[in-house]
Amino acid sequence: MPRVLVIEDAPATQRLIEMTLMLEGWDVLVTSSGESGLEVAESDAPDLVVLDIALPKMDGWQVLKTLRADSATASIPVIVVTAHDTAGSRTPTHSSTADGFLGKPFDVEALRRLAKLEFRKAS
Repeated sequence: MPRVLVIEDAPATQRLIEMTLMLEGWDVLVTSSGESGLEVAESDAPDLVVLDIALPKMDGWQVLKTLRADSATASIPVIVVTAHDTAGSRTPTHSSTADGFLGKPFDVEALRRLAKLEFRKAS
């Protein structure tokens, strides 16, 4: 069963992502901070990470940079979820390190499609 790590601090969004992916038959792990997300990514080796950008303390871009710098987590596909999904919010560095982007609010069908696509590409 594919395993997804959701790093999201808003409880309602956490639950929406978790339920959407669980209904697809995925095992979903949820954390609410960048620091705990990095720990789970290292210890549980998820098949996919869904990452919010606006996290307290360590933001999502820092989490993504850390994931990519660690050989144990560098190849895990990452879907970035952000309320600021504009061309200006995606620098070339961000675009080259994230595997997918979803703007908030997002359509659950778009999340399903993107998650399935990233999982297939990684398999």
